[in-house]
Amino acid sequence: MNLSYSVVIRTLGNTGAKYQALLQSIKSQTIQPEEIIVAIPHGYELDFQLRTERIVHCEKGMVMQRAIGIAEAKSEYILVCDDDIQFAPNMVEELYKYLLQNNLNCCLPMEGKDDKWDTDHLNLKYPLVTRLRGRFTGQMLTGYGKSNYLDKLTYTAGHKVYVNSNKLDDCYLCTTACFQCFFINTELAKAAHYEEEKWLQEGSLTSYAAYDEPVFFSKLNLLGLRMAYALRVRYQHLDAGVGRKAVDKIEAKKIRYFSIARNRTIYWYQYIYSTAPTFWKKCLALAGGIYGLTNYALLTILINLRPKCIRSLTALFKGYKEAIEYIRSTKK
Repeated sequence: MNLSYSVVIRTLGNTGAKYQALLQSIKSQTIQPEEIIVAIPHGYELDFQLRTERIVHCEKGMVMQRAIGIAEAKSEYILVCDDDIQFAPNMVEELYKYLLQNNLNCCLPMEGKDDKWDTDHLNLKYPLVTRLRGRFTGQMLTGYGKSNYLDKLTYTAGHKVYVNSNKLDDCYLCTTACFQCFFINTELAKAAHYEEEKWLQEGSLTSYAAYDEPVFFSKLNLLGLRMAYALRVRYQHLDAGVGRKAVDKIEAKKIRYFSIARNRTIYWYQYIYSTAPTFWKKCLALAGGIYGLTNYALLTILINLRPKCIRSLTALFKGYKEAIEYIRSTKK
């Protein structure tokens, strides 16, 4: 099979055996990549190498490392990987076949070991709440009438997939995905100009780029992205967790609440509210934003009404404050 692809990896070089497992997965592919690009921050070193990689040193950060890796790729397609996953020797071959069969420019494997995987069936019992929530988070689910798959299937974090069928051979088109592993046309990936989204890794408390995935794919949706899950193709996430370490649980909460409040609000404004094509859709986006903000803030307050958690709540509102300041600065 004639396939030209690059592998792009972002790493801090410290995931040990989990990174070795990724390298072994790449080395064993039935179709070998033309190049392996490893984006690592200045001052960091790799514990393990295949000795065929092209090492690219760059600014530290989830966004900039992903952006520089994509920018450096020279092949027709890119397999984008985190540094703590492993997969079968035929994964790239199967993803490429699936991409061609379904006329896609991006496709994704599912996390998991076998055909037993957890999904949430599309639930429209409360359609208004579903739509309002979607207008804030990006989780906008739109069906193709009576068909067994969705033409829009999105999530903003984690690996939860919403489907209305358990047929593994259906084409589940989606509008966003997980950054851990995906296979994409290089020209389209570069057109996202992801380096422009450095704001995702900034902020007074940000140590990870919450909402980096929906921002990347939202930009591509505006350019005609056609993407789907290849549900029979699997990878395993070994979860090194090195990019989100905190001193204690309270500190971890602070980082999470701040980053979600700040980045989700900016994402909502830039990619849901601002891109709404009509006045009424802008009204729906605004109503969804108010609903989502109130819902998340109240829930967070209720579960943190303890003296030791005050720092966490302070971080939440600090995130909202910095989001508003950022939005105002970009409108000038």
